[in-house]
Amino acid sequence: MMTASDLLWLVGFPAAMAAVLAGVLLMRLGRGWSRRRVILTASVPLPLLGALLCVGVFASAMLASPERCGVDACGMAMAFAIFGLAYAAGAFLLGAAAAGIVYSLGRR
Repeated sequence: MMTASDLLWLVGFPAAMAAVLAGVLLMRLGRGWSRRRVILTASVPLPLLGALLCVGVFASAMLASPERCGVDACGMAMAFAIFGLAYAAGAFLLGAAAAGIVYSLGRR
């Protein structure tokens, strides 16, 4: 069974690695960009996709008819979506930290 920390590493680690790679690429391409713009552009895309998926799951479960939900399927889907949004926020923060470190090391 997966624990919360396992799931955070499963979600956060790829987001951090994508942010590092995007940060390196953006440092090469966007020479005149500010630190904030590089970090946000590098760390937003992957967590944003996960957050949009969670919002879609939450909206689908909230708008589903009682016959379609069964015993507690919609409640569990909405709980998953809320936890998924929290993990997407954590992945964004981890990616922003990783991109910030890459930016700081690259500008020396």
